[in-house]
Amino acid sequence: MKNNIKKNKLPVIIFLILGIVPLFLDSYYLNNISYFMCWSFISLGLAVIWGMGGVLSFGQTAFFGLAGYSFSVISINFLGVAGVGIWSPILALIVTGFFGLIVGYFLFYGGIYDVFIGIVTLAITLVFETFMQQTAGPEYAIGPARLNGFNGMQGMPTLGFQDLKFGLIEGITQYYFILFLAAIILLGLYKFKNSKTGLIFLATKEDRDRVASLGHNVQRIQLIAFVIASMLAGISGILYTNWGGYITPSSMGLVSAALPVVWVAASGKKDFLSVFVGSIFLVWLSQTLAINGAQFAIITMGLILVITTRFFPDGIILMLKNKLIEKIKWLQS
Repeated sequence: MKNNIKKNKLPVIIFLILGIVPLFLDSYYLNNISYFMCWSFISLGLAVIWGMGGVLSFGQTAFFGLAGYSFSVISINFLGVAGVGIWSPILALIVTGFFGLIVGYFLFYGGIYDVFIGIVTLAITLVFETFMQQTAGPEYAIGPARLNGFNGMQGMPTLGFQDLKFGLIEGITQYYFILFLAAIILLGLYKFKNSKTGLIFLATKEDRDRVASLGHNVQRIQLIAFVIASMLAGISGILYTNWGGYITPSSMGLVSAALPVVWVAASGKKDFLSVFVGSIFLVWLSQTLAINGAQFAIITMGLILVITTRFFPDGIILMLKNKLIEKIKWLQS
């Protein structure tokens, strides 16, 4: 992203626009945009493993849900303890990353590749969702934290410092926190992409056997990327839980697992900034359509995926971004 900033001012312009948005919108619309941005991190994680490494995973929502539930369980069990709104999400991310490490190890060191990764990760997602749906009974509790089956969990404290009113991450504070976090993560992802490890991971997309023949540990590099992707999905899960004050099994369902694939494909899986912006727009579009029925959103997202695959294989948002950059350069010249 640093190189992109040197070449054009588009990333800076986008974040400046998002930064001044709260000056013109009321709390209702601001909370909605915060919700849209919450989902961008799960898309960025998919852009890492799919856009960079060609590994299509349907397990992102499993990590999303695991982080959300972990945060809920930990924070409810330690409700009232100093700093619980700060260290509980960190512990939840550690749990999510460790689970991603285990899953990724058996995938890559077990020799599972190509379409079979999508099948295995989808199975993990569906098993996790199905199990959580069956946890309505009082026996499904971890300390005072009940899992509540279909109804999901609620009652977790807000992120931030509970003893300081202005230290809570909610409302406008939540908006700017998510925006700042997105900027930091985007910078980190572009740095990873341009690093030696990132370049090797990019090469595995074309020919992993040749990369391995050059002496690189392909499985280890793919595992690193998979863990990064799982933790990014976990960030979305925690932010989503904090935004709504709840987490349910439906957030890990089949539709939820498929939608990030549409967002990333339509945005342009090879470019993180396009994925970030595109995800915000497409989440807004799907939520707007869902007001009149969830089927309208699903049909539209499916249509967008078909159009993208047929006519815009590099992504619609990325295409528009490149055209805008060309226009800016033309005006500057």
